[in-house]
Amino acid sequence: MELISKNWKILLLKITAILIISVIVLGSVNTQSIFAHQPDFRVQTPEDILKFCEFFYEEYELFGLEGLVDLHPQFPNLRACGILYNHIAWSSTHQARDVVLIAEIEKYLGDSSFLKERHVKKFTTMPAWVIQDTERWTDGKYKDTLYAYGIRALIENNIISPKIIDNVSQRLCVDGLCVKETDYVTYSHHSKYGNTITETFEVEKMDEDGITINSKIVSEKGVKNHQFLLDEDSRIPVYEKCCRTEKFLYTTPIEIGDMIDEKYQAYGITTYPIGNLLREGVVAESQDKTRVIVIDKQTGLLLSEKFEKTEITTNWEKSSVLSTNVFEESEGVQYHGLKIPTWWKTSAMWFTDGLTSQEEYIQALEYMIEKRILIV
Repeated sequence: MELISKNWKILLLKITAILIISVIVLGSVNTQSIFAHQPDFRVQTPEDILKFCEFFYEEYELFGLEGLVDLHPQFPNLRACGILYNHIAWSSTHQARDVVLIAEIEKYLGDSSFLKERHVKKFTTMPAWVIQDTERWTDGKYKDTLYAYGIRALIENNIISPKIIDNVSQRLCVDGLCVKETDYVTYSHHSKYGNTITETFEVEKMDEDGITINSKIVSEKGVKNHQFLLDEDSRIPVYEKCCRTEKFLYTTPIEIGDMIDEKYQAYGITTYPIGNLLREGVVAESQDKTRVIVIDKQTGLLLSEKFEKTEITTNWEKSSVLSTNVFEESEGVQYHGLKIPTWWKTSAMWFTDGLTSQEEYIQALEYMIEKRILIV
């Protein structure tokens, strides 16, 4: 313990305290991770950017820059914070520290007016910065995430109005499995030592070979990606050493008293909160009474898993859904599972080059989003 820094001890105490307060009773668990917070201030000036980066610094220390960006895809400018975090002045207590860092931000931005426009949330016509983002994306200067950020802004301001997508009612269950391609779920795992990691599973494809899953683990050690097929019982194969979660998809329907995988018995129904949604979940307990799981009654998705105290040491005590698109009802906005076909760059380039009109480009975007060809 002597080797652990004072700041790290304080951070662990904060995390532990928050976890103890926020998750005690099964069924009333707050599924929002302590790392899923968002700044409640506008980001329009270099001074705001410094404040913005300071807001996310604790997460950066835990997950690294790539993990931080993965956790908050709605904030594409987070990557720029890495410049500040690695600057010699960041940890300084000198009174000129902020001045130096703000100067570094202005140097990075060049002209900060572009950034100011980019953070104006309300508009009624397509703003210049969206077109500028599109040009830079088609030129290969921007990644897909920055292009997607502009498209989401157009949707949120009703410039683009694709039809509402309701993933649950449109879902087709085959042999009790209610899953489809592009489904994803992210779990937050908490240990008794105050450690937290996130684990994301995304359905890459479904074919005669089975269900192909992409997984991503984000921890203080960095980001690890894996791909595998679920076995015949929808479990993650035992030879995969990637994952904390053994199984995240169960067959439906599930009734009270049912045995699940010859391991759990369903004994109750609970209302489980996920963000602003309330889902009806089946509560089941393992036969040795060492763990309790909650499964979404309609889709079979694992909502939470809790390990009870036993004589056997268990490092990871609780898991819960942090985010998912399975219950999503939105106008085409999906922060995870980004999908932009390579050929779409040609269509976007026709717009930026003036070969197609803004109206034609918007209509094409709406069609692409409604058909789930383009996922932003």
